[in-house]
Amino acid sequence: MNKKVLIVDDEETIRLSLKEGLMDIGYRVSTAGNGTAALKEIKSFKPQVIFLDMRLSQENGLELIPQIKEIDREAEVVIMTAYGDIQTAVRAIKEGAFDYINKPFDLQEIDIIIERVIKNLKLQKKLYLLEKEKKSQSEYMLGEHTSMKEVLSKIDILSSNDAVTVLIRGETGTGKELVASAIHNKSCRKDAPMLKINCSAIPQQLVESELFGFEKNAFTGAGTRKKGLMEIADGGTVFLDEIGEISLNIQTKLLRFLEERKFKRVGGLEDIEVDIRIIAATNKNLEEAIKRKEFREDLYYRLNVVPIQLPPLRKRGRDILILAEYYLQEYNKKFNKKIKGFTKEAENVLLAYSWRGNVRELKNVIERVVILKEVDYIDLKDLPFEFYKNTDESPHKITSVKDDKAANKIFHPDFTLEREVQDMEVQYIKLALEHCKNNYSKASEMLGISRFALKRKMEKYF
Repeated sequence: MNKKVLIVDDEETIRLSLKEGLMDIGYRVSTAGNGTAALKEIKSFKPQVIFLDMRLSQENGLELIPQIKEIDREAEVVIMTAYGDIQTAVRAIKEGAFDYINKPFDLQEIDIIIERVIKNLKLQKKLYLLEKEKKSQSEYMLGEHTSMKEVLSKIDILSSNDAVTVLIRGETGTGKELVASAIHNKSCRKDAPMLKINCSAIPQQLVESELFGFEKNAFTGAGTRKKGLMEIADGGTVFLDEIGEISLNIQTKLLRFLEERKFKRVGGLEDIEVDIRIIAATNKNLEEAIKRKEFREDLYYRLNVVPIQLPPLRKRGRDILILAEYYLQEYNKKFNKKIKGFTKEAENVLLAYSWRGNVRELKNVIERVVILKEVDYIDLKDLPFEFYKNTDESPHKITSVKDDKAANKIFHPDFTLEREVQDMEVQYIKLALEHCKNNYSKASEMLGISRFALKRKMEKYF
């Protein structure tokens, strides 16, 4: 964590001496002589710790605390004063200060306080991430479809049998990693680490050293001995995502480990024995990979002791609407919106859509709609165009001039051609930018307009 400290004091000698001392021991430090300058510095410098003098020349330091918290609620304030008493300390804490320090003070005392703040911030972040992960797990587990009930049943069974190897299969975005976390967190291994490696995200020549570690001088650049995930996770769980991407050489070593629960570090001679659970996941057809001699059949049977097959979202029926409603309420809270739900037409299109990105795609779509729209109910025209462009549900499709029902659906009382055209442009621009990973040149080429025209439209709509 980048340790940044702001000193707010109207005495220049205190500001400068404290700044020099803290910089000498490795902190990044900025200063301010009054409240106005301090608030400006907090916005630009973004300190984690603010040492704030209680009596500035024209201001009461305690009255600045709420304004500081308004700018950055995570920044911690330590009140400094030469007039210390218990009442002032209590008031400072009530106003939101982290701590209270009396002048004169020494540098070591300041350093200890900063370390406490940084440690507290790290703990808060860890708790936040844990809560976020638990919340994410519950999101993906929502639903009433029989296939999901079967998955939840297997999670409970596997959690109570903590030595069984698990293979989780399913398309991208179905929640394989979250199922693995749920199994670990419900098991007796939950207090031990769960370490994760995406086998497709790192070069194959590094997978072995990541898993098993290496000895000093095992290869060029190996200046010291390094423990691998298998050793670090002793007592816990190792999650191997995209297991179908590992090389045959690593497959052989992984098979040996699963059979003997022992391994050697790269360049090592000594067997290391550990107690860990392996949970693997893949979206690859391993049976086809076996036929092509790309995956070892014996390893497949070792991994596939208890398989979990996650269903694609498109095959979960009305679970799509349950999840859509859940995310709608979540993003209503996050973006302070009051969207009540979905029209019947919109629900039909959500149910009919292919959802190639599964739950992850659904979550992103609902977030996008909630951000962009100010409506009571999400209708067809509020969904991305690709959802209904080839269906009879399209709000832009009129079969004939005499088709009053279709016409009324489009030409509602709030209809304006300009807004409809703008909505279409926004949808196509977002699609193009998403596909081109925000590369303006490629997106403008795909849209058939100049890069300058695209930038103009971005400034207009976004």
